[in-house]
Amino acid sequence: MPVRTGSAYPSSRGEIEHTSMTHWLPNRIMQTAALLCVGACALVFWLTLYQPWLGITLAPQAEPGAVRIIAVNLDGPSRAMPVPSRLVAIGAADASGERIVLEPGDLSEEPDMIESFAMIARFMERQSALARLLLQPRVALYVEAERGSHEMIVAPARPRPISDLPSSFWVQLVTGLGSLLLGAWVLALRPRDLPTRLFTLAGVMIMTSAYAAAIYSSREFAIDGGLFRVLAAFNHIGALGFGAAMISLFLIYPRRLVSPRVLWIPLVVTVVILAADILRVQDDQTLVSQLPTMLYMLAIIVLIGVQWFATRRDPRGRAALRWLGLSVIVGAGAFVMLIIAPILVNTAPVMQQGHAFGFFLLIYAGLALGVSRYRLFDLDEWAFRVMFYTGGVALLLALDALLLYVMHLQHDVSFSIALLALAFIYLPARDSLRARLQPRNRIESHELFHEVVDVTFAATAQERSKRWHGLLRRLFDPLVMTPLEHAVTDVEIGREGLEVRLPAAADTPALELRYPWRGEHLFGSSDRDLARELVRLMRYVEVSRDAFERGGVEERRRIARDLHDDVGARLLSGLYKTEVSDTHRVLRDALADIRTIVSGLSADQLPLGQVIAALRHEAGERLAAAGIDLHWPLAAADESTELLDYRIYRSIVSAHREIVSNVIRHARARRVEVTATQQDRTLSITIADDGIGIGIDPTHAGGSTHGSGLRGIIRRLSDLGGSFVVAPVAHGSAFEIRIPLTADAATTASAADEPHIRGVSSSPGSSYNTSAEATQRMYDRS
Repeated sequence: MPVRTGSAYPSSRGEIEHTSMTHWLPNRIMQTAALLCVGACALVFWLTLYQPWLGITLAPQAEPGAVRIIAVNLDGPSRAMPVPSRLVAIGAADASGERIVLEPGDLSEEPDMIESFAMIARFMERQSALARLLLQPRVALYVEAERGSHEMIVAPARPRPISDLPSSFWVQLVTGLGSLLLGAWVLALRPRDLPTRLFTLAGVMIMTSAYAAAIYSSREFAIDGGLFRVLAAFNHIGALGFGAAMISLFLIYPRRLVSPRVLWIPLVVTVVILAADILRVQDDQTLVSQLPTMLYMLAIIVLIGVQWFATRRDPRGRAALRWLGLSVIVGAGAFVMLIIAPILVNTAPVMQQGHAFGFFLLIYAGLALGVSRYRLFDLDEWAFRVMFYTGGVALLLALDALLLYVMHLQHDVSFSIALLALAFIYLPARDSLRARLQPRNRIESHELFHEVVDVTFAATAQERSKRWHGLLRRLFDPLVMTPLEHAVTDVEIGREGLEVRLPAAADTPALELRYPWRGEHLFGSSDRDLARELVRLMRYVEVSRDAFERGGVEERRRIARDLHDDVGARLLSGLYKTEVSDTHRVLRDALADIRTIVSGLSADQLPLGQVIAALRHEAGERLAAAGIDLHWPLAAADESTELLDYRIYRSIVSAHREIVSNVIRHARARRVEVTATQQDRTLSITIADDGIGIGIDPTHAGGSTHGSGLRGIIRRLSDLGGSFVVAPVAHGSAFEIRIPLTADAATTASAADEPHIRGVSSSPGSSYNTSAEATQRMYDRS
């Protein structure tokens, strides 16, 4: 069966049989079942096809004394038969003159629909007489058509073409095959379990009943009455045997309600009912053949209800019962309500019995999902869907019948009203029904993200772990939640839905959750998907939190570096100034640096054109105060609206400001020329003066400088993937700053962890040299 619950059934030689089960290997069981299916199918085809065939399709009509011919096989013996027409009688084509007038009852699909045993005996006698006539080489068919009555001589053919078999035959054939094979499959999985044997026995009984009915219900006209009686008996035995097997099954599964000895009672009752049928103790045969089937179905429903109560603390047993019980009620119950119940109230069945046998296949095909212990934890959802839509169909039919028979509305009107009621009342109630039948303590989807963020951004690791446990309890309400010693890479469902294992998250090791929703349900695939999405979302937010924390640390480091390298260095140099004007200049530069740092705290972006304009204004004032002319022509970069991040424009401002400061302090220049160009999202600023020049290439200082000026420029530009170039000129000095304007390029370059600072080598004999000490003296004297 779908699960082995706590009340599993040990192998006991006395419970079923004394034969050793060591030889019941799964492959032998399936091979035996396959051979039985092949043999049964061969017998059914032989008995069905090797009957005399006329090639006509008949249907009963209301008036006695004839049947309707509704179709003729163009390749059959009666292909010249007019359609539509009435077949009045059939007789011998020889001199005997035997003739039998046909009756609508001769086409009865199921003898159990006949009211009394006396009528059944007469029916069987007429079947035998008609079958004897059809065995003759030629028969006479007496037909009435629009052009009058006439006699046709036809030679019945053998065998009957397999393509001529009705659809009901194939439904019954497939039902029998599926029931036996799936039942054998269950037995192969657990040959020692008593419930699986009963389940397989029920499948054998379905096959017996379906195959017997397939032969006589698909007859073209008549078969021998003796064969008909045997087939009807097997059909009756199969129907009652299925009911007895299911009653016995639900007496011990999923929970054992009685001892194995009590299981003999359904068998004894079935034998008594069959004996009453054979001995004809009651003239009304519907009470003997149909009423017991109805009572068996009611007993099955009652036992399912008892088992439902017994498994209230067993989620695995409850899940198996929910699917097994629902399948039996829907499958067998539909057959009983559509076929058996109408016969008991003397009305015609709702549908053809051969097609109704397909409901039994639903029992076994549906159970294939749970029988193999595969996705048992998903049966709750499947059970609800089947129950919901089955209930909708039942409600539609009941409401239609109520309006039709009680309010005497026309059929089209009653069905339309019932359909509208179903569409506007029943179907919209699906969610509320699900909430009542499948209660879940769930967090709304729009709240889940907020809950995860609340867990992730807790102040301490201990608090995060505590909140993570609380969130899982709110979602799944497990009875047990324990940490795992081993790592888990993905969400896993174990023990057929009793537990789920979660990977480490929220500073908490991998967890195992057991018995969800206070032990009343199982973990399903939807719960697994929810947990998987929850862990994924938690990890995503954790990455975002870590990035946020790293950003905060980097921002604090940046502020500390800027204050130390720029503001601190300027204020420190101001302590040694003797002139008040020099002190004021240092203070102004320090204030400018502070304003730039503060603007960076607000995470504002500035257009490139605005940064260049501010540099031109600041450089002009500072150079003018030192008596130096500035020539800075307008260029395309002045009109650029490209937004610069703080790190970018801060580095541009600091580098440019430091170079201007060194020109003012050391170059003894009279004129400074600045050009700013933008190409391929890279900014180049060249600052040239007509001063005394420099004696060394500062980019070859080897990192030995100890001042804040050149070292700060080199480090900032290097971090952003920029470059600092000392250009060779005939007079004075020239410096070029190159820096990418995008943060992505700057980050990539920084990740390479190699400085992008290069100098221009001088030719021999030039004034450049590689003395680090000279660089130190020039740039850090004050």
